[in-house]
Amino acid sequence: MEVRLIDYSELGPIDYVIVEFVAGEHHIPAAMTRSLLDLVDRGIIRVLDLLIVTKSAAGDIAVTEVEDLGEASELGSLTGTLAEILAADDIDNVARAIRSGATAAVIVWENIGVASISASARLVSAQIVAQGRIPSRAIVATLQADRPMAD
Repeated sequence: MEVRLIDYSELGPIDYVIVEFVAGEHHIPAAMTRSLLDLVDRGIIRVLDLLIVTKSAAGDIAVTEVEDLGEASELGSLTGTLAEILAADDIDNVARAIRSGATAAVIVWENIGVASISASARLVSAQIVAQGRIPSRAIVATLQADRPMAD
């Protein structure tokens, strides 16, 4: 396993998703794995953490880390870049977000392209003073509201 060092002073914005799988599914679907690895391979994102969280019908929580998936998993290639930043409190929050009897993937990633903007700004003594995320649903709602009504 190759371990790549990350310069944490040059991180771009960090995002996460919690993806709850369909009932009875306990693994990241192949199409989702391919999409994630494609973004990594193209240098668009760097996965910082990835966990599989299962909540039993009784509310008990089981957590599987990428390293525990084994070498056969396509996601095994990510183990050298993981920063493992999710803590117990984060897992508790995930457990509250998913239904009993469900399994979900928690993926935390860095937007690598924006990291280069931050680094370039620092080279000229500038700094990013704010950053944020606009939910895509909000943009879609705004665009739909601004669209002229058909006659």
